[in-house]
Amino acid sequence: MKLTSKDINDLIEFGINEVPNKNLYNSFKSRDFINRQNGNTWRELVSEKSDIELISIYKSLILIEKELEWIGGSVAGAIWIYKIIQERNLDLNYELADFGLRNSENPWIPFGGSYYGKRTISEYFKYNREKSKIKNEKSRAYNLKLDREKGRKFKRANSIAELRKLTKEERENIKIELNDKYKSKTIIERFELIANNEKYPPEYYPTDWSNVSKEEIEKFPLKLVQRLYDKLSTKTRGSWKRFAQELKRIENGK
Repeated sequence: MKLTSKDINDLIEFGINEVPNKNLYNSFKSRDFINRQNGNTWRELVSEKSDIELISIYKSLILIEKELEWIGGSVAGAIWIYKIIQERNLDLNYELADFGLRNSENPWIPFGGSYYGKRTISEYFKYNREKSKIKNEKSRAYNLKLDREKGRKFKRANSIAELRKLTKEERENIKIELNDKYKSKTIIERFELIANNEKYPPEYYPTDWSNVSKEEIEKFPLKLVQRLYDKLSTKTRGSWKRFAQELKRIENGK
């Protein structure tokens, strides 16, 4: 069935009257297809209607859809009409949007996006602000994560390069000295030393230091876990690789 000029005029008359015309209500009962027309059809039929008439059509569609339980969803007529209302700058204070929210049970009215919250324009804007805030926070967290990944790969590559400048003999002697110097230190004190070393990677230190149980690693402060994992995030081997995997597990909350 086709939407006609008479339908449009009936909608205008229905919306203009302060008290809904029951006879018009009855005439719309068998014409729910009206609510499922495409946007171009609505534009064509209302293009020459006055602002007042356009607003009447909008309000009528909302009230009739609710009363007669018309099917419309995301293509409901009121949505297309509200787009035209916005294009004509007829709702700068969002009073008509508020009318749609308050008087419709269709979550897609009036803006065409689903909204299931409290049906007022103030609550709608509050919802969008909170949604935007969450989106921005997620975006910021994601960018920080990317920056951290780039930074730790760069720093690790540099520290590995510094380590390779030492001969095998030099590295072994250094590890012996470190073992002797820090034998009385706690596990956390040793790893704070490793985390604070800007020049060399953890592999600079005695390999035995990496042989820490899962239970002991879980006692590390989270910031220490993160700093150590940054230093071991790529190209690790042997016991240091196992240690790095445990750090990653703890950082991810597993």
